[in-house]
Amino acid sequence: MRGFLIVVVGSLGLALQNVLLRVIFSESSILGQGSWGGFLAPTLSHSLLVLHLRSILILPAVILLSYRLYPTTTQALTQLLQPERRPTLRLALMSSSFLYLAMALLFVAIASIPAGVATVLFFMHPVITGLLTWVVFGSRPSRLRLAVTVGVMLGSLLVVPSFAGSATASLGLGVGAALGASVAYSLQGVQAQICFRHIHPVPFTLINFAIMAFWSTLSLFFIQIEVPPEQWGILWGLSVIAAALTLLGQLCYNVGIHLVRAASMSIVAVSNPVLTVALAWLLLQESLQGRQIFGMVLVVASIVALGQEQARKPKTSAI
Repeated sequence: MRGFLIVVVGSLGLALQNVLLRVIFSESSILGQGSWGGFLAPTLSHSLLVLHLRSILILPAVILLSYRLYPTTTQALTQLLQPERRPTLRLALMSSSFLYLAMALLFVAIASIPAGVATVLFFMHPVITGLLTWVVFGSRPSRLRLAVTVGVMLGSLLVVPSFAGSATASLGLGVGAALGASVAYSLQGVQAQICFRHIHPVPFTLINFAIMAFWSTLSLFFIQIEVPPEQWGILWGLSVIAAALTLLGQLCYNVGIHLVRAASMSIVAVSNPVLTVALAWLLLQESLQGRQIFGMVLVVASIVALGQEQARKPKTSAI
């Protein structure tokens, strides 16, 4: 129970970050009391800017925590430079690059469509990862997994907002970005599984955040940013909060994950999209249509079924 609560707190932190990102890009009715937000236009350039601010703020904390949690981090990173370990280094860099792509697309999605919808569409990644592991590792899906795949696909279609009115282009961009983020996240997940055979998760996570900071900084040279001078202060403030929520979420998740029983993991895993939808409804007054709610329930139930099947499988040692 303690592990379960810790992971739920982590998911709550990440869900709050999603809602906060939505506020940055869209003026919202906060608790139904008054409008606030919409500090940046929901464009690709501004999404990359917000990701950059979050990345550079969180990287120093990740560096400090890495050496606190895993004192031999420097040794682990140095070993990756040895000729026999360079394939692992290249794979870690590639995985981190896909993670950056996934986060960049997710930020675009949250800026363009309701946060709850973007998160549910992004959460297709466990099913996509399952299909990729079939191709990469030869893990043939069971009938239940195929049924889960159909359930997630159908639920995701139901969650997609109606394409009508003047916001059609923005909806199309948001839905496409969320689905693209899901695919990119799945690709990095499969690559991470291979890397974990040769490198500890702590230095691997440090590589993740360092590469994300690198790509997000480099991207600024290729985009045009238009931020009113008076908005920079609140933008930095909200970015600090977003970075703190991300760090809290990741820490609680990584700590609690070792305390939760395998059978409970599928339920814990779906807490992030569910909490995002709930918080967006409570804090931002973002409502879902009946079919969207049914689609979200279908996605959540499918992922829970997938997690229960994985929990029943016997564990094998990685070589």
